Amino acid sequence: MTALLIRGGCLYPADEGASVIPDGAVLARDGRIVAVGPSAQVPVPSDAEIIDATGHLILPGFVNPHWHEMFAMRFSPRAALRPPWDRDDRPAFMALGGDVCQVSAAFDSFHDLIGRLSDDEAAAIARYSMWTQLRSGVTTLGDVGSLNKPDALADAALHLGIRASVSTWASDAVCLPGASRFQRTRDADALLADAERLLQRAAADRTGHLRARPTSVYGTNMTDELGAGLARLVAEHDVPFATHVGALRNEYEVMRTYFGATPVRRFADLGLLGPRFMAVHTAFVDEDERKLLVESGVHVNFSPAKYGNAGESTLTETLAIPRFRRAGLDVSLSTDGTALPLGGMAEAMKATYQVFNEIAADPTEVRPTDALAMATRIAARGLDWEQQVGSLEVGKQADLVLVPAEDWRYLLNPRPLEGFLALGGSHDVDTVIVGGRVLIRGGRSTEVDEAELEANYVEAVGSFSVRCLGVEPDLVAALTSRSRTGLEV
Repeated sequence: MTALLIRGGCLYPADEGASVIPDGAVLARDGRIVAVGPSAQVPVPSDAEIIDATGHLILPGFVNPHWHEMFAMRFSPRAALRPPWDRDDRPAFMALGGDVCQVSAAFDSFHDLIGRLSDDEAAAIARYSMWTQLRSGVTTLGDVGSLNKPDALADAALHLGIRASVSTWASDAVCLPGASRFQRTRDADALLADAERLLQRAAADRTGHLRARPTSVYGTNMTDELGAGLARLVAEHDVPFATHVGALRNEYEVMRTYFGATPVRRFADLGLLGPRFMAVHTAFVDEDERKLLVESGVHVNFSPAKYGNAGESTLTETLAIPRFRRAGLDVSLSTDGTALPLGGMAEAMKATYQVFNEIAADPTEVRPTDALAMATRIAARGLDWEQQVGSLEVGKQADLVLVPAEDWRYLLNPRPLEGFLALGGSHDVDTVIVGGRVLIRGGRSTEVDEAELEANYVEAVGSFSVRCLGVEPDLVAALTSRSRTGLEV
């Protein structure tokens, strides 16, 4: 590669010191950052490609450490099949404290649906779904189990040039309504073999873009045998672990009834708690579990731009996540995932900046630079990727996002990141660079045909929905014929 120089914008490196450089520059060579600082102090190599970032925010690439690829379910009844005039809004199964048995049953059913995807369908859906993340500024993804084939996700990451830590959908149990014990649904050893094969694939990767980690979809879908096996893989392969735990108000009693232990204590008994344990949505824990999480130094992740739509009270009902942050735990942001696009990392930063400060009645509880760090450097730490990505510092990979900041929203505002969190969003992302490669420029892909990407996705999700979900072919044809081109997020 030749050198790449980005200069002239308001640079937020997301380093430990929360630096802000009003006229900043980042110089990269061979995809790695070699200089960062004021534009006047960063050299201009004769072979450099220069990107003039005047009037832009220069940010690290966003790191989304908790994501699920669910776009194969686009034709579910509450997604594309819902007409625009439908006002029959009803609480979904994660609302009102959560119908945890229904959640458990749905999660377990996804395993078999994944197996019914053809390889071509899986590839097309993964590429489109992952592209929506890249387009909104995510340069590093952390999959926590997806309704897609893990190899398709890995292939899509390499095809698009994004970084990704992939996982398997690990479910070998279900908590059925009216029962008092879980029901085993599949062989734990087979699931562990799948996870180990994926770990081996990632270990053999030489691009630096692919990793893997064991994950548990939910404690309600994990036997002790599967949990012990996942703990073994974590230790043997020296990788982090992620799971949803303490995510719903009603989870505590269901776990105690069906498994004989409360959510956090189960993972503690399996030997999984520690600094490399990512606890997702962890808002509903008793005081002893809260202390156990703090003492173990776990990483907490949450998805604030998603909760309102799902009816989850993760942030405001118990205030556990702000308390974890005040106790010194790493707390990072993510998007989660559904069949339709959710708020991206920009929206997650905005929600955190607003909600945490409102909860505390203190506008300094989370500063704009704090929200950025939670979406970049701290999130990268949760993926064990902080040495390579998450901040714009010498030696790290040149993963950057440029956001225009010259219109009416920023007029006479000396703190443009604050303006972005107030009125900006994912659609404002203009340029995305991964490892020194400009993958999005002017909001458009530089390396893939977006119309083809969309067309392949629409065809794949349509064929899967007819064959596997029982959606009427005529309905799929009518909806897909109206699909627009010219992808945007």
